[in-house]
Amino acid sequence: MFVMTADPVRTKVGPRPPRYLKQLTHEYRDALSLFLAAFALRLLFALVVSNTYDYDEFVILLLGRDYARGAVPYVDFSFFHPPGVLVLYRFLSPFTSLWWPLARIVTSLIDSITTVLVLVVGKRIHGSRGGFAAGLIYAFSPLALVSAVRVGQDPLITFLEVAGLSILLTHSSQRAGLLAGMIAGIAIWIKYPAALVLPVYLAAAPRRTICILGGTCLAVAVSFGPFLWHARALYNDTIVFQRNRWEMPALQRIETAVLYWPAVNVLGLIATAKYRQPPWLLIAFLVGGVFIFSPQIYYHYFVPTVPFGALLSAPLAARLLTVNFKAVVSTLLIVACGWSALLDVGGPSPLFVTAAHLSDINPTVRILDRITQKHDPILADRFEYAYLAKRPAALHYFWNVGVLVGPRYLERRLAGTAVVVLSSGASSGYPPGFTSFLQRRYPAVRIDSTTLWLTRRTVSN
Repeated sequence: MFVMTADPVRTKVGPRPPRYLKQLTHEYRDALSLFLAAFALRLLFALVVSNTYDYDEFVILLLGRDYARGAVPYVDFSFFHPPGVLVLYRFLSPFTSLWWPLARIVTSLIDSITTVLVLVVGKRIHGSRGGFAAGLIYAFSPLALVSAVRVGQDPLITFLEVAGLSILLTHSSQRAGLLAGMIAGIAIWIKYPAALVLPVYLAAAPRRTICILGGTCLAVAVSFGPFLWHARALYNDTIVFQRNRWEMPALQRIETAVLYWPAVNVLGLIATAKYRQPPWLLIAFLVGGVFIFSPQIYYHYFVPTVPFGALLSAPLAARLLTVNFKAVVSTLLIVACGWSALLDVGGPSPLFVTAAHLSDINPTVRILDRITQKHDPILADRFEYAYLAKRPAALHYFWNVGVLVGPRYLERRLAGTAVVVLSSGASSGYPPGFTSFLQRRYPAVRIDSTTLWLTRRTVSN
């Protein structure tokens, strides 16, 4: 008896993908997942602390708006930093004028890309797991989180510094050194302390020193070129003023430096004691100590050190993630939630972080909108009033200018001004004698702790 059996079905199996293609897909997956996680975390963090702001945010937003409308930096208004950030927000002004928090979303997006760049650099020095761990530590860093949801220069220069470093480490050509130097030059155009990254670049790629420095000089020359017509004003605003600023109390400077340099990067310091680290990485972290000698120290000064603290922590963080990934991520989430809650309800400056509240100034903004017309200039000691009321800022005066001018300067320039606003708290006030002049001449309106002087009676339509 014969039994007929069907032939076995043969399935065609294609060629296996090359190993390098699998590795490339894995790297892209890590980068994408880390970027999405970092961006989502920053958006959530921004939502929780949306009622808080830093006074400097509205300096950048308002001056960027005025620059877009034709005002010339350092001539028509004073600005005490290089022009790069104003150029950026000049182009973003049509969008931020519609809804100003878009500026914060842009910063959050850029900082999320920095997270991916930390991953790239971390993989070059600590392997795949170490790179992912470094990116994760940076994504959850309290200092990176708060700076990423504010409008400021420090997240921008941090992004550029890590971008240049990633190019140096992943490409060994002289052209890559030139490009990294040009990126460093653009960072300096945004904020002078970005020049501190140059010793790091030179230590990481000493054979490309000429290319790096040449690229930096080229970028600085091209970017500052359009502003050299007003070189003297630029120098006075960004060098002379910064050199002669008032000195913060020594104890506050020490506490701020300790908290936002070694303390916030404590995991990196522990890992440095246990694992061998590249010399350039140690230099990159230690260069943050330069700010200790500054007459003033603010939390955001140390943002550029955070990627290097995360890279230092990578070997230890990778080991912890391997042992218990969920526990580590849960701990990071708890810390991030607690940090956001502290900023939201912890007063105007919890742990030396500026956290003024929009809800405190909104009543004044609504009054300004009601008693002034669209083109009425507003003189205020802080820019958020004029910006949020969508009014021009008279004299382009804000608190930092107060140390450069006297009361007579303001008195002679009140013509055409509709309202003078005196705020309360930090970064407020006028030169001595100006408020007494206003009290003698003009009617005053008090709104909570804010005082308005009606220098010209106007009623909006």
